[in-house]
Amino acid sequence: MQREVQPVECHINHSEATNKICGQLLAYTSALHSSQFRVFSFAVILFGDSGRLLRWDRSGIIYTESFNWEKQPDTLFEFFWRLNFLSDVDRGYDTTVTSVTDDEAEVALNKLTTYPGLENVKAADLHKFLVRDDHSTDGQLGYYIAPSPIWSTESLFGRSTFGYIAYDVASTDLVYLKDFWRTDLPGIQKEGDVYRELHDAQVPHIPTLGRAGDVPLSYKDVNARSCAVQRTKTRDYLKREWCPGQPCVEPYVHYRLVLKTLGRPLNTFKSTRQLCEAIRDAIEGKKWCRLFNLVVD
Repeated sequence: MQREVQPVECHINHSEATNKICGQLLAYTSALHSSQFRVFSFAVILFGDSGRLLRWDRSGIIYTESFNWEKQPDTLFEFFWRLNFLSDVDRGYDTTVTSVTDDEAEVALNKLTTYPGLENVKAADLHKFLVRDDHSTDGQLGYYIAPSPIWSTESLFGRSTFGYIAYDVASTDLVYLKDFWRTDLPGIQKEGDVYRELHDAQVPHIPTLGRAGDVPLSYKDVNARSCAVQRTKTRDYLKREWCPGQPCVEPYVHYRLVLKTLGRPLNTFKSTRQLCEAIRDAIEGKKWCRLFNLVVD
């Protein structure tokens, strides 16, 4: 027989001051996750003689009960002592994104600077992304070099989509690299699988798919067919007795998708004919996608 879980009161007394502090924390952490390649992050907050330890990911935040850090200094000491011995992966860094060598940067810049808006990109702006194709039988890997995203979001929670114009190290072509967190719930298809099904059904006017798959937890085990992947942890603790209320928390898995068809903004059309053809193709592709969904259902 299951034990009935009693409702737990919220650990925070909400007021104008606490709401302001929560907003500040959210802004700081959003800035951190936007400027660094992270799966999650830890934080320490001290207010007066009280403190909390925090863990943030794309699903939410897990925080400790308030403790008096002056009377209980061992809590802070042990946290930093443990943090000191953690690997980069266990500290929350995404190790599948790395720096580029001088030779890689030189080759990539020759192509990247030909794309409108990227003419002034420098070697210091570049990073190398690993993309693992989870549809291939051997877990095929690809490496892509990209500068800052042309599309980004400041939102900390949710899909957190970033879009890059990237250089394909293998083919030497420019591609579109989409980096986001997919909802990890039954019945929700991976975006790469949707593209594959649409192509198999010969739906017209959709981008050509390259590699697509979940992001490995670490670059060290990327060759394994069933390697661990980067996923959020907050939802795992919803049923703990100390969790307040019944928060709505969705689980996410980090996902990368490469499109070989490189588009450009619609407002860069060079003639009325070109604009009309683009709109026509989009409408026709949308119509075929709807017909395909009806057939599948």
